[in-house]
Amino acid sequence: MHLGKRRGLRFAAIGTLLAAVALPAYADDPTPTASQPPPASVTDVNRSLEQLQAEAAAVQADFAKATIAYTKALKEAQSAEAAAKAAEATASTSKSRADKERHRLGVITAQAYQLGIPTVMGTESLLWSLAPVAENLQEIADRQTAIVQLGSTQVSQYNTALAAESESNRLKEDAVTKRAAANEAAAKAQELSKQVQQKAADASAMMADQTADLDVASGVSQQLQTVRDAQALAQWKTYLTELAAAKVTPPAAAVLKNPAKLPAGLAPLTRRGAAVPGVASVTASGRTVRVLSAETIRAVNQAFSLVGKPYGVAATGPDKYGCLGAARVAWEPYTTLPNLVGKVYPDYQAVPTTQIQPGDLLIMGSRSYGLVHIGIALDDNQMIAADESKGAVVVTSVPDNLYAALRPTLGAPSKPQVAPVATSEAYSFRCGNTATSYDVGSGAWTWPLPDGTYEIGTPFGQAGSEWSSGFHTGQDFPAPIGTPVRAVTSGVVRIEHPAWAGNLVRIDHGNGLETLYAHLSRVDVTEGQQVTAGQQIGAVGDKGNTTGPHLHFEVRLGGDPVNPMPFLATGSASTGWGGYSNGMIPADKLCAIGAGHMLRCDAAAAYLKLAAAYRAQFGRTLCITDSYRSYASQVSLYQRKPSLAALPGTSNHGWGVAVDLCGGIDKYNTAQYLWMKAHAPSYGWLHPAWAEPGRNREEPWHWEFGNPVNS
Repeated sequence: MHLGKRRGLRFAAIGTLLAAVALPAYADDPTPTASQPPPASVTDVNRSLEQLQAEAAAVQADFAKATIAYTKALKEAQSAEAAAKAAEATASTSKSRADKERHRLGVITAQAYQLGIPTVMGTESLLWSLAPVAENLQEIADRQTAIVQLGSTQVSQYNTALAAESESNRLKEDAVTKRAAANEAAAKAQELSKQVQQKAADASAMMADQTADLDVASGVSQQLQTVRDAQALAQWKTYLTELAAAKVTPPAAAVLKNPAKLPAGLAPLTRRGAAVPGVASVTASGRTVRVLSAETIRAVNQAFSLVGKPYGVAATGPDKYGCLGAARVAWEPYTTLPNLVGKVYPDYQAVPTTQIQPGDLLIMGSRSYGLVHIGIALDDNQMIAADESKGAVVVTSVPDNLYAALRPTLGAPSKPQVAPVATSEAYSFRCGNTATSYDVGSGAWTWPLPDGTYEIGTPFGQAGSEWSSGFHTGQDFPAPIGTPVRAVTSGVVRIEHPAWAGNLVRIDHGNGLETLYAHLSRVDVTEGQQVTAGQQIGAVGDKGNTTGPHLHFEVRLGGDPVNPMPFLATGSASTGWGGYSNGMIPADKLCAIGAGHMLRCDAAAAYLKLAAAYRAQFGRTLCITDSYRSYASQVSLYQRKPSLAALPGTSNHGWGVAVDLCGGIDKYNTAQYLWMKAHAPSYGWLHPAWAEPGRNREEPWHWEFGNPVNS
């Protein structure tokens, strides 16, 4: 309750701040506005939404820890129960075998006694051997047969019966031990089940408290984005004003291409002692003013004219823009960019990231999964980009996965620039949007520390000023110095030594998946080494920014840190879009599809087209039972159906990109199901592999929004 009040006060304060900040009203000329400028650091203010998302992520991580422990204990209990039953069955079989051998010995001993054949067995052994047949001596066989057998088999049979009895007793003790272990494991699972139930109730209550704030935070975030866009435009117009005051007419790009052959009055612009090609400088009133080409200034102006336009997959305007569409419009008519981001890289000269200037094309991606995003550079590590996660063309920070900077005014590259091959996963990281779901393969994932060697520490998403991002980007595991650290799955090693991490091992697992292991006391692998799941890569330490020995473990998808816990729990995970947590998407970011159901807007548009085609085929409405599922409802479902429901915070229902259907589609091989299999992919709706017949979870009714064929 107090938490909700604090958030309410925080949002009210931000609203007051925004009301006090008059957004600049720009005229056609570059004269600076006299209005009050935006806040000095929009990023600092923007952490209000990040704080809320961090709180949600922390709650989800805490619940994930509990469910992981419960799931593990449940599997151990099931395994222990199976072992106990198997041991009891083996002991029972062994007891039957021992009884038969002892009975056979008794018959032989009784025969020998009746025939007067001497025995080497003592009285006690004799009585033990006769016990099984003492009341059934009529079973003794023909005397003549006994005479032939007894001499050679009595002692041998005695030893056989004794060994069988000993093995039976051993197996009985083993069965008793395993039954005790099974009972103990069952009790542990039962106790953890109660804890999960309690944490589920706590998580539901906390998320319910946050839901109302989320809608407020979403509105504040939109206002803050408007402020950030205006701030960047004001800074750009200030630059144009300085250029005009210096009486500089922006020259053509060809004039600035070679820093050694600039026109009179222009000097090279240097960065770290090197002249920057395609740019110059002048000195006016004792100040150095950068001189960009006329074509570059036009491109940046055109990029700013697109800010605020809605995002659309592969859209080229004038109403919507995809990431490449916005960049292409910005640089026309000077040059026309190719139709794929991967094809842009080979065509234009790359420049060092230390020399990035406004107007440069910034290409995001990785050698692991290809090039997936493009933006127009501004100063202060910002860019203008059509961003799927933000749903519009916006001013945003240059992400960590910057692959290269290109300067169109320099023309073709002086030596070949080969773009990395795009993988099937590249689509998932398109235009600044991290994949909504990611599967690393069943059985391919292990924990980074051996069982019993660690504790669960600071979770992913916890907010705090001690982290440069404002929140904790990984999961901590306190453990003694020297505890072995293992690769969670196979990949290629990179070794770094940043100040915050001390010794850091990064493992590139391909297709945009990367894991980080920080604060190591030692590193046991080498740069470029191929490692496998479970292979030791180093040891726990306390190097870098740390208050004690622990492993800081991160999972990154497309360069973005995501919650590691679902990966550790299941080997797969769902991750965010638009900065929201799973099941914590504001209502104004979702779109209705009828009957009270909601989906992410692009998924909703595709669903409605699919529904129209379905009606045309079958003459009735597409039957739906479930769509967007809040985190609280995921928790509730998990409480009721833990063996069937996804781990809360990992369901694609929580991203508004999954539906459960009925009306015949909920059964394999019906006319409705077969029609969906044939036609739904054309609208971007797919039946996931895990839900197919014969897989681990057969769910004909479950469909997810994926890669539309036409995009």
